[in-house]
Amino acid sequence: MKRPFSVLWLGQLVSNLGTQASLYGMGLWLFQQQWRVVDFAAVAVVVQVARLAILPLLGQRLAGWPRRRTMLVANAIGGGVTVGLALLLLQVGSQVPVAILLTLLAISAAAEAALVLCFSSLISTLVPEGPAQIRAAGLFASSDGLVLSLAPFLGAWLAAEAGLPGVLWLDGCSFLWAFLCVALAPWPAAALAPAGTGGLALAGPEPVSFRRQVVQLLREPTLAPLGWIGMVLAFVYAGCEVLFPAWLLAGMGPGRLGMALLVGGLGYGLGMGLWLWRRPVRPLPWLRAAVLVQGWVLIGAGLVVFERWQPIWWLGILVFSAGIPISLAALQCFWQQQVNALDQPRRFAQRLSLEWCARLLGFVGLAALVDGVLRPAVSWPLWPRWLLDGLGVGPGRPMAMALGLAGWLLLLTGLRQAAALARAPSPA
Repeated sequence: MKRPFSVLWLGQLVSNLGTQASLYGMGLWLFQQQWRVVDFAAVAVVVQVARLAILPLLGQRLAGWPRRRTMLVANAIGGGVTVGLALLLLQVGSQVPVAILLTLLAISAAAEAALVLCFSSLISTLVPEGPAQIRAAGLFASSDGLVLSLAPFLGAWLAAEAGLPGVLWLDGCSFLWAFLCVALAPWPAAALAPAGTGGLALAGPEPVSFRRQVVQLLREPTLAPLGWIGMVLAFVYAGCEVLFPAWLLAGMGPGRLGMALLVGGLGYGLGMGLWLWRRPVRPLPWLRAAVLVQGWVLIGAGLVVFERWQPIWWLGILVFSAGIPISLAALQCFWQQQVNALDQPRRFAQRLSLEWCARLLGFVGLAALVDGVLRPAVSWPLWPRWLLDGLGVGPGRPMAMALGLAGWLLLLTGLRQAAALARAPSPA
């Protein structure tokens, strides 16, 4: 593993964890002020919209910007937002205007999107092809998923124990750490220079709109399967983040949630360790196996028999969690193999726009499916008895059924696109 990547990865890991935890903590703190769920949801929506809004600019211009300077500026912007919030808190106390808070969070989220895109498109330059690059791709992708899993719990604990000052303290320290890592990392000369001009990657004599570029990506035989698989994974994983805790709290009580999180964390670590140990040169079999196993695990969650059969239920959590870093790492390897380094900023911006939109849809769509369709449908008297006996009618069963439907989506769409990926032409 090349040392520049290791230093930058460690900095971005801490920064990403601090940012995600602070965003969740701020949302929870805002919710505690007036106990309105809409305030909590507004933080998540504003953050996601800000990330998506900045991607067209980054996709067109990032290749022409010096990477080191770009990451330093993005970290400085994020730190500046934290300092601004702290000063505002000192002046007005806990009565921070919601509009100002959301505006500052949107700026911080846009800076974080620039860091994610910049670092992901740097891996091919920092690490040579081969096992070292496979390991680097696995570290980047799996650590991102780990942050998304840990951040809500860290943010909730900070908001409950230390309030907004504790959240801001964590956020500021994480940005400072990342800034120092970027500033002090031994950057190679190839990574210091801009990757190229944004226009080099554009097809045709006139610039193409970012939205049209995203649509065109989903029609390209080489990249379309990657785009669809990434969207399906983002949709399903986001839905699991909402539905799984809700299932446990509604159907089994809060006592099982802590152990489930522990087993899930153990499984995630096992999957990440397996990828880093094997460093597979051919990621397609690993991606296909992870999608297949995770799809069947979620389908099993929709059947009440597996909820009652405790050994299988716990094994399902362990196996599903182990598949998350494997599938994310394999997908990252494919993107790095299929897109040349000069074109990665533009292509990765398109990729992130698809996956972040799917993630937002997973949060909203599956929750709406449970509350608007599955929960009232369970009480309909028209269902045959054998179907209700198989699916269950307890308070947590609508969430489990939604997980089962997500499993079918992952299984059918993921395997179909994996087959298309196997038939796709090799990159030039």
